[in-house]
Amino acid sequence: MFQNNLVVLEIIVKQLSLRDKQALPILITPKMRGQPSPLDISVKNRQQKIINLILSIVLKYQNHIMFNQLIDKNLCELLKQQIDLQEYFDSNLVRYQILDPSFPIQHSDEQELVEGITLDQAKDVHQKYEELFGHKLKELSYQEDESLNSIEYNLINLPKTLINNPTELMKVLSNSDKPEYFENQIIQSIINFKWKKYTLSYYQTQFYIYLIFMTAFTFDIFYTTYSSKSYNDYTKQQEVKQADDNPEDYVPNILVKISTKIICGLVLIFFLIHEIRQIRIQKVSYFLDAWNYYDFFHIIAFIAFCYLEFNNEESEILILIKILLIALSFLKIFYFLRIYDGFSFLVQMMAGVFKDLKYFICFFLIFILLFGMIFLVLFKAEFIEEYKGVNGIAYFLMAFRISSGDFQLEDYQNQNDILAILSWIMWIIAVLTLNIVFMNFIIAVISESYERVMQKLIAESYKVKANMIMEREELFSIKALNRKDYFPNYIVVRRQIKNEANEVGEWQGFIKDLKYTIRTTSSKSKSEIISTHSSELSSLKKQIDGLQKEDLAQLKHEIKQDIEQKVQEIQVYIKENMNGLKSDIDSLKGDMDFIKASISQIIQKINN
Repeated sequence: MFQNNLVVLEIIVKQLSLRDKQALPILITPKMRGQPSPLDISVKNRQQKIINLILSIVLKYQNHIMFNQLIDKNLCELLKQQIDLQEYFDSNLVRYQILDPSFPIQHSDEQELVEGITLDQAKDVHQKYEELFGHKLKELSYQEDESLNSIEYNLINLPKTLINNPTELMKVLSNSDKPEYFENQIIQSIINFKWKKYTLSYYQTQFYIYLIFMTAFTFDIFYTTYSSKSYNDYTKQQEVKQADDNPEDYVPNILVKISTKIICGLVLIFFLIHEIRQIRIQKVSYFLDAWNYYDFFHIIAFIAFCYLEFNNEESEILILIKILLIALSFLKIFYFLRIYDGFSFLVQMMAGVFKDLKYFICFFLIFILLFGMIFLVLFKAEFIEEYKGVNGIAYFLMAFRISSGDFQLEDYQNQNDILAILSWIMWIIAVLTLNIVFMNFIIAVISESYERVMQKLIAESYKVKANMIMEREELFSIKALNRKDYFPNYIVVRRQIKNEANEVGEWQGFIKDLKYTIRTTSSKSKSEIISTHSSELSSLKKQIDGLQKEDLAQLKHEIKQDIEQKVQEIQVYIKENMNGLKSDIDSLKGDMDFIKASISQIIQKINN
């Protein structure tokens, strides 16, 4: 077999390119002589060059849905090995266009629908229009004032990937670092199906439950803060003069405080149960994700908040716990906002900006430290009233204020002439460096980060969905994993032809159009080059064959002439030699007669 021999396989590919594609037999089958296919062996051995060559053979010479099982059963492993599958996803292997009179190609309803269905064979889908879309689309009418849209129907032919190990695909995609996978319509359609079928509603339910917590928590923060302030103000008035008001009117209502905390506690218990279920399923891998610790910190912070609220209300630690709890609570809000496409973009952009700024911020802090130490020495660590409580880092805060354009100049006049001049020089340098240069730097970095996020907006959005789908599928029971409506073996996509309505933002639409145009143009150019190359090779081969035939005939004729000439020469030579030999024989015969006569005479003389 050639599957482990790259050189032989390359020779085979070159030889196949010289042959007529229509005249070639089936080259690779799912099981060859009862053994795994060459692709199975190459994938198992992680031979990426051989995998790419075999894929190119299948895509070029066996581009039909019946051969997709070669790749279908290995799709997740190919994604793990980061094989380029763009051409595969655009091929007829995985995408089957449904052309049937029962599937109307003109319809007034332009909405995109992604439906799952369980079939024995892919082509059984031709009888399933009513089951798929009949109940979701209004009946087609042909009124003159009603515009019709061109519709296409595609069946995603990945039965083994979707049904054999239904959760594996989302795990692989969520761990993938290649955004190109998420820009593909096949992957997007699979994610959309799973997202709308059982993921979106699940997270929306959790979000609505969490909003109950946020409502109660927000009310509790406002109520306790303002009521405590009113009570403290009343206490101060009591110290100055006697007040006629009833003190109980200013004391926070304990029932209100308890009821809000009970509501918040019940909601957090719900999420705690969810986290415990995740720990039971994921086990050690759960603790490898830093964000999972956040949920426990949130619950622990709330417990500490409740304890201090009722036992030590005046504690400064309580204020710190409140601030921490508020921050954690709103971070959870940001987590749930990702389920909505409009907010998902903003959340991803913020995360991307801070990720890109990490080195810049470190460099910026070094300069803050530099100028802070310089000002500390210049002003001899004098106390500044504005920085009371943080006097130890007062001059570093001064440097930071300079970077933001907030200047404090009162203390410069209190120095002697030399130090004053030096202080102003350092102030000018600090303004130029921190305020002018660094602020423009940060604008440029954020703009670049924004542009990068916008270019990958769709891919990042689908990757977030893939992560959330994976988390949802991990919580499924065995019964849920066997549900045919959740995990069908085929997915049918109905969409308007060349519909760009789902693009988010003008820039993203431009980028996607540009990429689509480049991809289409390159694909056409590639096809034209291959076609031209194949025709030229065929023509060249015919010429070579013709020349070979002519040369062979001429060579045969020349050889025949040479042979005939040689035969004639040999015949002449033999004839000449035969004549000489005949004369020699005659001469020898005369000599023998003479010798014989001489011997007879001698014998007679002896007898006499």
